[in-house]
Amino acid sequence: MADERLIPGGLRNDDSAYAYNEMAERLGAMDLTPLLVYIVDNVDASVLPYLAEQFHVTGYEGWRQAKNDAERRALLKNAREMHRYKGTEYALELAINSLGLTFTVLKWWEYSGLPYHFKISFDLLDSGITADEQTLLTALVNEYKAKRDVLDNMEFNLAISGDVFVGISCQSSEIITVYPE
Repeated sequence: MADERLIPGGLRNDDSAYAYNEMAERLGAMDLTPLLVYIVDNVDASVLPYLAEQFHVTGYEGWRQAKNDAERRALLKNAREMHRYKGTEYALELAINSLGLTFTVLKWWEYSGLPYHFKISFDLLDSGITADEQTLLTALVNEYKAKRDVLDNMEFNLAISGDVFVGISCQSSEIITVYPE
């Protein structure tokens, strides 16, 4: 039964109070978690493309570069901040960090370049990058950088971890000559 304080005064003594109580009980028993679409970690993966459309991160703004659901969810979480600070280094960092990449940005004065030019150095671990992925990454950088800035180049440093076995051999010899006395 619904709380009597929630029923409007005109319905308390009327026959419609029963219907109102029944409706209130049904609404109270409904599972509202499917409506919580902005809690990106809890939504179904099938909803993610619609959220990407709503947050305007489709295409070259990050969605095409994201390889899995974890990267897509990170992109959606950062979407508001990326658009708020679009055109700054911070927005660029958020967009690239959403893809799980490690990188450093070198400004023009750090490498004796032309004013408003920059380079990005990516540290790739255990996997390389294809030409298509590099093109998409360039489009992402161009989307979030300041319009006056010019991307000179992108470096990709590949580090592969593994076991290295080293063997060492040491040989020592000495020649002894015995002379008669």
